[in-house]
Amino acid sequence: MAAKVLEDWEVRKVCWENEVYVIQEPTARGMKKGGYPVKLTIDYKKQFRRGTDEYEQNSKELEEKINEVYRYLYDNNLKK
Repeated sequence: MAAKVLEDWEVRKVCWENEVYVIQEPTARGMKKGGYPVKLTIDYKKQFRRGTDEYEQNSKELEEKINEVYRYLYDNNLKK
């Protein structure tokens, strides 16, 4: 029997219920048209790990990366 593949929103819901979050942090403060690039930080039950890659705010690449990180955290830590 095939395993059910969860949608991205379902994966996020399970992560949030288990205190696992992906946080966007701008690389600089102030005002800039389009916003400053962001780095992603993983909050895994109050243990923080900051990424090194930068992403443009509100970009498709950023959205895909956030979904990828949540999916990775779910598959490797929360999947039952």
